[in-house]
Amino acid sequence: MSTVVTLSDHQLNVLHEQQTALLTERLDQEEPVRGILLSLAKIIGASRGFASTTLGGQLSFVKEGVGPEIETYLAQVFKGFDAVGNVVLSDPELEEINRRRREMGAGIRHESRLQMRQLIEQTDYFKNAFAPAGMHHVIGMSVPLRLGEAIFAFGFEGDEDPGFTGERTIGLLRLVLPAFSAGFKEADRRAEAQKALTDALGQMPDAQVLHQAAQPAAKETMLWPGPAVPGQDQTWIATNGQIAEHANDLKQTAKSYGLTERQIEVMELMMQGVPSPQIAERLNISPHTARRHGEAIMKRLGIQSRSAIWSMLSKTGSG
Repeated sequence: MSTVVTLSDHQLNVLHEQQTALLTERLDQEEPVRGILLSLAKIIGASRGFASTTLGGQLSFVKEGVGPEIETYLAQVFKGFDAVGNVVLSDPELEEINRRRREMGAGIRHESRLQMRQLIEQTDYFKNAFAPAGMHHVIGMSVPLRLGEAIFAFGFEGDEDPGFTGERTIGLLRLVLPAFSAGFKEADRRAEAQKALTDALGQMPDAQVLHQAAQPAAKETMLWPGPAVPGQDQTWIATNGQIAEHANDLKQTAKSYGLTERQIEVMELMMQGVPSPQIAERLNISPHTARRHGEAIMKRLGIQSRSAIWSMLSKTGSG
């Protein structure tokens, strides 16, 4: 059964502003996230809230009106990620809640959908973290990331709080969920691209990242299009030209590894940080074919990740 939510013009404007912010602001930075969290808490009538994210595999915590106990507790029990991207914690009960929520996909969840209240109150995470921090009754919004999740959790005063018991909170947050999901997934992709770029350039001491395609100062310097990273829609990678010089140009280098013309096209897009679905669209091939090309490219080059393409070319150019 769907919920009908009636909004004033002011409330509509607030929701629109937060949808826009989720799609345009730096979600890897604390202040923009806190601003969105606070605005949403006010419109749904929550007393407090926190954001917990794992962009690029890095645990981050932003709170508004919440005590320090949850952040401290998470730092103590966080152990990393398992093979499929679930958060691994030394608290098995909290780990199970997180795993179940992530497997459910993006959505808005009242705490009762994840665990019975009587059992919640008996857990270590509730007694040692959530209760002393003021998060007694919780409704959350979450989206799975490649590793972990992005979570906005909102706290209410009691089990009779209208924001906690009624359907209005769920209905309001559902209006924001598409932007929340898209915004944090894009932020996660950029964080992953930044990490991969940093790792790759660590093996290329003569290369550097530029934020605009300026004319190279040195004649032998070459510019390559790079991926979108946090705060930057386009990057450029400046190299000393050795990559292409080793076999005249990039395509010849790739051909020397037995790559086909189509695989070279796919590889060039991979080097720009373009995801497989977008590669499929640009080259007018199926997502399955794009993914198989990517797997074949990495197998032929003897690498395990996209970022290693750059380091492989660097070694080839200096060999």
